[in-house]
Parts: sequence; C-alpha cells; structure tokens
Amino acid sequence: MPAPRPDRPAGFAWSRLQGACPEDPLRVLFSACLLGHATGWEGGPYTEPLAVRLAGLASVRAIPFCPEDTSLGTPRPLTTLHGGNGRDALAGRARVLETTGRDVTAELTRGAHAMLAAARRGRAELAVLLDVSDSCGTHVAYLGAPEDERYQRGPGVAAALLIDAGIPVLAQRDFATLQRLMAALDPTFVGDPAAIDFDEHPWFRGYFGARAP
Repeated sequence: MPAPRPDRPAGFAWSRLQGACPEDPLRVLFSACLLGHATGWEGGPYTEPLAVRLAGLASVRAIPFCPEDTSLGTPRPLTTLHGGNGRDALAGRARVLETTGRDVTAELTRGAHAMLAAARRGRAELAVLLDVSDSCGTHVAYLGAPEDERYQRGPGVAAALLIDAGIPVLAQRDFATLQRLMAALDPTFVGDPAAIDFDEHPWFRGYFGARAP
C-alpha cells in the first residue's frame, strides 16, 4: 500500500511535531462531529476513533467546531452543493441547497467564516475535517441532490476558506497521514501498515478515474 505523501497536508510543517508538548501543544481544528459532538445534520455525531485519539493527546489542543450547526442549527435538513464545489460557492458560481429546495448558500458561507474565525482565535496549525460534507469536505463533496449519488472533487465551503487562508487540511479518511501524525506525537501508537489516504481508496480512484494531484 502507498505510504502517506510527505507533502500532505499542503503547507503543514512536519518539523513542528518535534516540539509539540503539553506546554506548547499542536493546535488542531476538528469538525466537531468527528469528536462525538451531536452536530450532524440529523442530530448525531460521526465519531472517528483516530480523530478522538489524536485530540486526546496531551501534546494536542483540540478546537472542535461545526460551521453548519453555527449557521443553521441542529438538526437541520441535509444540504448539498449544486453547480460546483465550495470554492465556487464562495465565488458566487455555485449554490448550497437544502433537500427542501431552500437556498442556504449565505448561511453556509457565514458558518465557514465563523469556522475560520475560530481557527484563528485558537491559532490552529492543522484542520481535520469531515469529508464529503458540503462545508467540511476536503477531497469530495456531493454534486446536486443526494439521492442522485453524484460526487465532485474539491473542497466544501468551509474547507475551501480554511485552505485559502493557509490552514493545512486533512480528511478524517486520510488514515495513512493521520497515523503518521499519531506516530510522531505518541511513541506508543501502533498503526495499520495497510492504511491509505482517501484519494488512494479504490472507490475514489474508480469513481473519479484518476489519482488526486
């Protein structure tokens, strides 16, 4: 299986991990749902055990945040991108619609800016986000109505804003890179040598027909 690429996530200084400690922890922004917060659209969490373990390290300061809970509340109708990815939505070339048909592009944009503000307040050095989300997606987001089961490459609205602000971003499914982080921060961590990042997954490569750059 492929090893995590040394340039992932873009802009992250891996040498920073050598100095991370309880007195100077690595500051990581998380999609709140990954850490067990009940902020998913239907009112539940999407807990990711590896993210929880990373957040619990003494050398990590976790900053949980949900942009959609902030702007739309929880629970809420499922929302998806129409006409482009999150960067397109920020530029006015795409929209975010609820399954009810209501346009909530402005609300998700407001939530994205709130997430960026939280990242800056916490001096986040890295973000671990929920992939496929139209807010927090990193590799993939829905394209159009969810029942159509169509997907697009590219970030969600909040992820795009974070990336463009210079904050390195990982998906919770980037298991190889997350394990590399854990191994650097926790000498007791034993990873899975078969772990891969999401854009190396057979589904991703089969659906999009190419490896991500």
